[in-house]
Amino acid sequence: MKRTITAMAVMAACVCAQAQVSNWRFFAGMGMAGGGEQITEGTITTVGTTTSHRFQIKVGDGLQYRLGADYRLMGPLTLQASVGYSSTAPMGMNGSLTFTTIPVEVLAFLDLGDSLRIGGGARKTEADMKATGVAEGWIGAGPYDSSNGGVVELQYLSARRSQDNTQFGISLRYVTETFTHRRTGTRFNGSHYELAAALYF
Repeated sequence: MKRTITAMAVMAACVCAQAQVSNWRFFAGMGMAGGGEQITEGTITTVGTTTSHRFQIKVGDGLQYRLGADYRLMGPLTLQASVGYSSTAPMGMNGSLTFTTIPVEVLAFLDLGDSLRIGGGARKTEADMKATGVAEGWIGAGPYDSSNGGVVELQYLSARRSQDNTQFGISLRYVTETFTHRRTGTRFNGSHYELAAALYF
């Protein structure tokens, strides 16, 4: 009898442990952003062809990737931190320009229900323009300093956290920041919108 009771107690403890959802979880996200001022534009001939087309580089455009983690503080409040990456790289037969940004964000989210939450926070971005070939001496190449930026995000989640902490989210984000070319002092407004998706696990 004692063995049966002990076994049942151990099984109950295991079930409870599995049912607990960790306050920590990681996430990976990707989004499409649009906005920001134009740094440069021009015409390139695609490598391996004779086709020429126009290009432009804006400080807020392009695919955005991010990795991070969030932590549920209490009740409806969650903190989230992430590191992102974005690159715009038109490449022609005799030269290329590559504008890269690496933003670091810290956000706080407030649950508005089981599937909706709103958040906001701070953002700081490292940015650089690399030039090769005929573009190598271009005056706009080199590092760009960013202002202390801000983020507002509305996110829809795929229901309550499951036992393995997995959720899928779709977000509409707005980012405010400016970039200043370190050598020339030229400033660009980098504020942009972004439609993003993320997997929390």
